[in-house]
Amino acid sequence: MPANTRRLCFCMFLVATAALHAEEKPFGPQDLLNGLIQNNPEIQAARFRFEAATKRPSQAGTLPEPTASYTNLGVGHPFSRLNASEFSYQGFGVSQGLPFPGKLGLASEEAKREAESEQQKYRSVVFDLTARLKVAYYEWLTVQKAIELTHKNSDLLSRFEEIARSRYTVGKGLQQDVLKAQLEVSSLEREIVMLDEKRARAEAEIASLLAVPSISLRAPAEVQTSTFSMSLDELVRATNEAPRIRAEQKMVDARAVGINRSLKDFRPDFGVNLQWQHTGSNFRDYYMATVEVKIPIYYARKQRYALEESYSRLNEAKENYRAAQQQEVLKVKTQYLTIQSSERILNLYKTTLLPQAQLTVDSATSAYEVGNTDFLTLITNVTNLITLESQYYDELARHEEAIARLEPVVGRELVPFRETNP
Repeated sequence: MPANTRRLCFCMFLVATAALHAEEKPFGPQDLLNGLIQNNPEIQAARFRFEAATKRPSQAGTLPEPTASYTNLGVGHPFSRLNASEFSYQGFGVSQGLPFPGKLGLASEEAKREAESEQQKYRSVVFDLTARLKVAYYEWLTVQKAIELTHKNSDLLSRFEEIARSRYTVGKGLQQDVLKAQLEVSSLEREIVMLDEKRARAEAEIASLLAVPSISLRAPAEVQTSTFSMSLDELVRATNEAPRIRAEQKMVDARAVGINRSLKDFRPDFGVNLQWQHTGSNFRDYYMATVEVKIPIYYARKQRYALEESYSRLNEAKENYRAAQQQEVLKVKTQYLTIQSSERILNLYKTTLLPQAQLTVDSATSAYEVGNTDFLTLITNVTNLITLESQYYDELARHEEAIARLEPVVGRELVPFRETNP
């Protein structure tokens, strides 16, 4: 094989290897956000829809295309000789429609307001999908922590099984204690299988949001509760900046301009036409200028209903705006109550329930090793600890998901999305 070919193959191998490692690299929170913005088709569609809307104001505010014309007037037959008659001529003309002053400006202004509404809708799509991504990530993180806890508790139960087996061997324990320990270990194995399924579903949802076939996620070493200090009144006031509400407000502005456009339609439009009529050399050329007025004499059947339609569209936009306000305020109150109750529950877990459950397990373990308590009590205490630990991470996820769901409502990021939250 020639040296150049070998070098080319080696370079291709290095590129393929680098690409493979890049695909296998686990995604962190910031990687997920970047991938969402760059790849999600809903976000891309909303962006193109907004970009298309920005092209309309110039079109709507521009005069209609002028019309060029050619006329041949012959005597006896078309294209006769020009000198055959003083009536024969070749005409070259141009005409231009002129809407009533102000019509084009209002059309451009209405299109501009609609484009601003599309911009806010684009921002709303970004916030909504970002919130969905964060919720899916916290669900994945909860399952990941549950799997870690289950493995740890499985090791603990295996240790208890060995203790029960040793006591049974020397005649100090019961065989049912050994069987009970084995049953609990097997139950945790079943739980791990179910958790693996939940984790795979969460990863599939995240991969779908990022428009990739599959994804590998990187879990932080420790997950802490995010600090949230905004009051309910502050959140309700912040809803005025929500992209969805601002989109509806911009649409109200556009429909208000539409009213003025409909009123302008009662005014006449104009047209001008200039023509040069070239005759034979024996005759003088002619020049003709024409002014046209488009009179809206059918206003009772056309413009009047168009104006009523514009008023109806304005009222529709106003009601959509009011509905959006009510819905966003309801979302704020719902998620705020969730955050408040979750913070109290998390504090109860950290300060009371989990420490007490751990002390109970430690005490029961020591007592069982010396024969001062029965195995059922020990297993019950361990099961309670496992349940409380799992519930703690479920509650932590509920807290973080509620904050994530608030962000589209207030139109800004409330807590940084990163590896660990302070």
